[in-house]
Amino acid sequence: MPPVKDINGINDGKPTANMFEKDSRSDAPIPEMPTTEGIEYPRAASWSSSTVAEIMRDQIGRQVFRCFLHESLAEENLLFVEEVEKMKREKQPEKIRQGIKMLLDKYGQYINLSSVAMSKLREATKSEVPDPKALECAHKEIYKLLENDQFPRFRRSKLYLEFLEQLLPRSYAERWMTSFDALLGNQVGRHHFRQFLFNVHAEENLRFWESVIEFRQLKNKSIAMLNMSRTIQQQFLREGAHNEVFLPFGLRQRVEKKIREKNVDDTVFDEAVKHVEQILKNDPYVRFINSKEYNDLLAKLH
Repeated sequence: MPPVKDINGINDGKPTANMFEKDSRSDAPIPEMPTTEGIEYPRAASWSSSTVAEIMRDQIGRQVFRCFLHESLAEENLLFVEEVEKMKREKQPEKIRQGIKMLLDKYGQYINLSSVAMSKLREATKSEVPDPKALECAHKEIYKLLENDQFPRFRRSKLYLEFLEQLLPRSYAERWMTSFDALLGNQVGRHHFRQFLFNVHAEENLRFWESVIEFRQLKNKSIAMLNMSRTIQQQFLREGAHNEVFLPFGLRQRVEKKIREKNVDDTVFDEAVKHVEQILKNDPYVRFINSKEYNDLLAKLH
């Protein structure tokens, strides 16, 4: 994660709260996890492939995401975005000015705004006619932080996976006995399979598979895709890497050559993924289906 930027822009002499101490944060009430009433597994599972905008339109999804942010000491980001969106509908300059002042007083110590965005907000509090772009700039930065950093972590979080597990029908888990693809395609199933592989010191293949799935979701042939391909290569394909995935020599060379020559698209790891899937399916999958871990999960489901 990049270093925290200077959020104050200027030194006004005020003490800065420790953002990692819960007692020092804003006085918003602690959010409660929603019950599983009124929601079925497919709806909750869809959040893993959605965007922040989409989950925010789902009342239950929004609350689960809020609970994750609170647990991660980052709820102020969501609260800030919500209040800015309300304020952007305000037309009276004085109310806008006072609203921005309230935002700074309430969230200025906690949100990770650039010095430029923070300065624009401070300037708006001194203007008789505040510039609406001050709010837009701050909103864009914090929303981007939610979208690019905190929401991806939410989708992989223990809190979200445990909520999904409560909703998972037993029939879904039973399908994994006969379908390796169904196991890999289910977040809860993949989580338990990963835990099983970790316990037998063999999780690197699944970690690689998951990284490639995330890689394929990036814009094709983009700089972000090229950068992530390099990260995957360093983490999983580099000889001697801690999480090294063992591929046939020729296959490894072909992948590395494409990355080195920047000839990267969403198919660059396809052959490697097929090889890894076959390794997982041949032995670890069979052992998992017959494991205590899998049978314990089945016993919990309805």
